[in-house]
Amino acid sequence: MADQPPDDDDALLTIKQAARLLNVSEVSLRRWTDSGRLACLRIGARRERRFRRGDLLAFPEQQGVRVQLAGSDQHNSRASQTADAAAPVQAHIGGVAIDYGSHLCSFYETDLGRAKLAVPFLADGLAAGDICFFIASGKVRRQVLKKLEKQCPDLKQAKDSGQLKLLAGKPSGQEMLDYFEAEFITATRTGNARLRVLGDMAWFLEKELGLEELNSFERAYNHSLGHRFPVVSLCQYDARVFSGVGILGALKSHEDTFRYPLSRFMGLDKQKVA
Repeated sequence: MADQPPDDDDALLTIKQAARLLNVSEVSLRRWTDSGRLACLRIGARRERRFRRGDLLAFPEQQGVRVQLAGSDQHNSRASQTADAAAPVQAHIGGVAIDYGSHLCSFYETDLGRAKLAVPFLADGLAAGDICFFIASGKVRRQVLKKLEKQCPDLKQAKDSGQLKLLAGKPSGQEMLDYFEAEFITATRTGNARLRVLGDMAWFLEKELGLEELNSFERAYNHSLGHRFPVVSLCQYDARVFSGVGILGALKSHEDTFRYPLSRFMGLDKQKVA
């Protein structure tokens, strides 16, 4: 039968086969992938969805969705043990609950303002078991990690195990996109349901890549990765080094930010508020 799902966990299924396997509608699958809750690949010029069978089998338990696998007994199905209306897991940034599959930007004008969002974002992610990526120049990385270490006694273990991945950025925006795609696919295949990316975007300027390439990278990430995987991505912009044009470009490529109170992403420290 053409639409019968294959048995191999690494096999790639069409959306019709995936819907048959989980006994759900194709509309539900599209909604879950668009929100970043369920990983999928995009194939060909038409960007058709393909699903890894192992990801589909693991999805119900990871996300709290009730489905009955095709050919399974309702009482024996792993997924039938969870509640229908379970809410998707969320991250918190500045006290705001953020859905996974969100690509956000924030701005700061002091080192303290930067740390105000960066440190709890990483600390909460590590505590929740998320795989966390931190991309920044060496100086910024050292400053943030020094504060993060005070909140995370097991920070060295997180780095050694690969739960916290530290990067200075790649030589080009495309290489950075390729890196993220490979890492996200690997992470979701090994059963890690959630990811976090923190990027201090001044690394682009440090590598002399320019605003045009930065804006191109942000738009491509937003459309190809940020909403396709269960990842919360926070791109920080230092108002001391980015021009008004650079700040405007950041806002244009992070429309998810406008779904939340923008004041929470301004990186205000106590001195500025006082």
